[in-house]
Amino acid sequence: MNNKIQLLTYFSIALLLSSCKSEKKEVMKEIEIAKKEINGECPSYILDNKENNLNISVFLDLSDRITQPKTILKDTEYLKSISKAFTNHVKTKKLILLQDKIQLYFNPEPANNTINSVAEQLHIEFDKNSPKTKIMQTEELYASQPTEIYNLALADSKNPKDFPGSDIWRFFKDNVKDYTISDCHRNILVILTDGYMYHENSQMKEVNMSSYLTPNSLNKLPLANSQWETTLNEKGYGFIKANDGLEDLEVLVIGIESLNTKNPYAIDVMRTYWTNWFNEMGVKKFKIQNADLASSVEKVIFEFINS
Repeated sequence: MNNKIQLLTYFSIALLLSSCKSEKKEVMKEIEIAKKEINGECPSYILDNKENNLNISVFLDLSDRITQPKTILKDTEYLKSISKAFTNHVKTKKLILLQDKIQLYFNPEPANNTINSVAEQLHIEFDKNSPKTKIMQTEELYASQPTEIYNLALADSKNPKDFPGSDIWRFFKDNVKDYTISDCHRNILVILTDGYMYHENSQMKEVNMSSYLTPNSLNKLPLANSQWETTLNEKGYGFIKANDGLEDLEVLVIGIESLNTKNPYAIDVMRTYWTNWFNEMGVKKFKIQNADLASSVEKVIFEFINS
């Protein structure tokens, strides 16, 4: 009889302790949520729906790549697809749960203030107070305004040699966490680029790693044969790590293409540079897409954003 009483007492105490631990966890969770709300980040019902709250950032590579008319044409179609994927997502949500945004970035910031003003129009946020007409307005803005940005950028730099480059590396070093990552959202960064990376003010080199990759620098590397991958790994070629802790960021790179006729493996090398770079910085989900027909890339964009 005494053994039964002792056993019941033991289970009662164990149950009580377990209950206390569970309650403590719940209290701690509520405290953390409350802290976020006090900091103005987002209410708990939005935070609980984080994976369904889109925060899409688009980075435009405004280097000399945009001197090619076909590049501008493809980019503008890609941007339409991105905005369409975004607004389609918004349409599926209940009004009370709307907490979604899309915006456009460059680096460095263009000297032409008109370009910056146009880009500001493409920073769009949806919440429970957003009118239904805002969805159509978003699609219209992303269909028309990027062309104006490219035209203005070209007017400012009539000679391809006038382009200082687009500093993607430094954007990842200095801005990516502040600009593209929110605790309340699923964060997606889409980069429209040809896969090369260069800016006149960011030319660092550490042994066989660098902050840049150009057609000329790629030509100088011993990576133009079928053993390129072995050589790349053995010699440690790649981009210098620009940041870390990017586990909460998903990245879609669109537009990779070879401007290098001397290396038949140029695209493969570029894809490996980007892949290793993202892995080193902690990006868990990313895709590197070659330049292709807009209709084909639209499918990739929709699958990436909707998955």
